[in-house]
Amino acid sequence: MDLTIEQRRIANAKIMIAKELATNSGTFIEIQIDRMIKEIISKVKISASDASKEQYRKLYKSCTSKSCGDLKNCLMSCKTRASFDKTRTSFRFCIAEEIQRLRRESEKAMKAKDYDLGKKKIQEAFKLAVKFEDEFLSENRIIFNDVKSQKDFKRVSFSKRKGLKKAASEEDIIKSFSTNDKVHERYSLAFSVIATFGIRPAELQKGVKITFQDGMIYAVAKGAKTGENKGQKVRAMGSALRDNNICDQVLMNAIYNNGGEVVITQNKKDYDGLRKYLNRHHKGTSLYTYRHKVASNLKATGASKRQIAEFLGHRTTESQQHYGYSRSGSGGHSMTAKGSNEVRVKPDIKDYLKPATKPAAVPLGSKLKQAKSSISTTSKAPKFKPPGIK
Repeated sequence: MDLTIEQRRIANAKIMIAKELATNSGTFIEIQIDRMIKEIISKVKISASDASKEQYRKLYKSCTSKSCGDLKNCLMSCKTRASFDKTRTSFRFCIAEEIQRLRRESEKAMKAKDYDLGKKKIQEAFKLAVKFEDEFLSENRIIFNDVKSQKDFKRVSFSKRKGLKKAASEEDIIKSFSTNDKVHERYSLAFSVIATFGIRPAELQKGVKITFQDGMIYAVAKGAKTGENKGQKVRAMGSALRDNNICDQVLMNAIYNNGGEVVITQNKKDYDGLRKYLNRHHKGTSLYTYRHKVASNLKATGASKRQIAEFLGHRTTESQQHYGYSRSGSGGHSMTAKGSNEVRVKPDIKDYLKPATKPAAVPLGSKLKQAKSSISTTSKAPKFKPPGIK
């Protein structure tokens, strides 16, 4: 791991400060250096779900295994804001994790009285922490504007929302499964749940209960991306049975064959297999595309923002701004939902930018009659007095 000239200057300055603090307090310099490291790490949030951690480590390993796969080169080669943010977050998480690992190894060596190894590990952690602070916390850090300003930069869009029109229909997907019995058996049911209810893949891995009642197919799901102030821990969604809809037929067959109720799950291996299948046979189509299509259908049916939030598993109405378009939705059938957590309704600036409706045109003769009537009635009308004033 190499430090830049500026990073070496910062490191030397910090070491001088650590020596002075150690002398004044009568402690070892390694203790002061460790405190500096902890102070740097405390400035960033490094907590994440197990699934996110796995993604971060996989992306970080992929980036660093390439030739010249350092942070700068990886960030500057990103083509979208989303890929930039994910790459940056992956590096930040994994480097912070590496620093913590070195700190623990140093502490373990010190307790075992292997002082040379302990000093070596804390020095490695310190160099990495200085590099981390400069690349992620300083004004010199790379931002997406630096990427866009490159002469040969060409933005590429992988937006699932914008790719709705190009995505294969649910019927095309299910029919392509049907060409192979094993593929159909493995993927059709899970895909039908995602396409009908916009379930997140992580939620399907927990299991989704499907039932039918009074002309509605119902799904009960345990939420993903939940926390103290985000997500629905549990939600029930209903979608009216649609004539000749292939996904509804798949779900109804499963419900009937299992005595009126079926719990559908998809493990990580099957999810990865379905994702690769779509990428191979239906270019530009992703499982998340159908989550956006469900959001579009909800908007097209005129569902309230609160209902849309509960259906998608959100705790606030703000998130749905990034999901689907009403013009892309099919609408035409009833959709309803109820979440376990209260939805916070946030005002949308678009609500205040709606054009004012123009009054209906009135013939000229009618306008003259209205004017005369207004003059005669206004002169006789009493002046307005606020309540309580005589």
